[in-house]
Amino acid sequence: MEIPEWTDLPEELIDLTAKRFSSNIDVVRIRSICKPWRSAVATKQNSFQRRNLPSSNKEIETLLSPTTFFRVYVPSSGSYKGWLIRTKQVSESSKISLLSPFSRQLLDPSQETLDLLKFGFSEIRKSYEIHIFDKYLIQSVRGKIGPSHKLSRVVFLDNLFFAVGEDEKIWCCKCGEESSRIWTKIKNQVEDFSDIILHRGQVYALGLTGAIWWINLSQLRLVKFTPPTPMNYYGCDSCNKRLVEFCGDLCIVHQLRAKRANIERTIGFKVYKMDEDVAKWVEVRSLGDKALIVARDSCFTVVALEYHGCLRNSIYFIDNVKRS
Repeated sequence: MEIPEWTDLPEELIDLTAKRFSSNIDVVRIRSICKPWRSAVATKQNSFQRRNLPSSNKEIETLLSPTTFFRVYVPSSGSYKGWLIRTKQVSESSKISLLSPFSRQLLDPSQETLDLLKFGFSEIRKSYEIHIFDKYLIQSVRGKIGPSHKLSRVVFLDNLFFAVGEDEKIWCCKCGEESSRIWTKIKNQVEDFSDIILHRGQVYALGLTGAIWWINLSQLRLVKFTPPTPMNYYGCDSCNKRLVEFCGDLCIVHQLRAKRANIERTIGFKVYKMDEDVAKWVEVRSLGDKALIVARDSCFTVVALEYHGCLRNSIYFIDNVKRS
């Protein structure tokens, strides 16, 4: 029996194959196999590509900027170890750019081309950042209008965006309906917030006291989910708090900072999870075979052995040193 060429496969089968992949990188790889495949497979219509979000003020433009974390590896090497990368694609026709996994800054472009067919990719997670531009801001010397601020704590669920604003309050915006053009503040916010996360299909927010709040999507109200975490740290001047999923549990990361000789820097971390049997926070003493990635807009764990140079029971972060 004669084996058909890749170019002879029916378009319906090619399209069915492409639909089984979720990331833009996989679609690009499929389209690069041959010309018939390229014409048969459309570029992925991703509604999260860099786009405007509705605003109640016509003079304010709200721009959603998504990025994706991947584990990239070389299948032919015989090793299962790979590298953590972050990508951004401004439009469906633009090139895929590499960003720093921690800061979202664009990496220096290389003169070499990365052959996607020689590497394997597995998508880890998506993260979002919202840029808010005010058209009335005073133009700089170069004639550009700068952003008024950024929202780096953003989640998306059921056509709703939730974000922690600069005022440390939780805001919500509905996407895709012309009638819904207003950012709405979530009701009954009795404290300020530092982070927000999507966990098991629900949205949770982290208060500055260390308490976790559940967001009731039908009423857009906050419901207290846990008591505050311990805060008595000797020799610590401030504490940044983040939410993270660890072994299926919703945990809180405390990034402890101290000021020495007018320089504030990170001096340690504490991770807490809720012991549901006694309704009490307990400290996670070890991450086991995991490593914790603390990025500016995302916090998650990976299996350390799957990455080159990654140590188990470790925390990776960028320290924003502050001088006073």
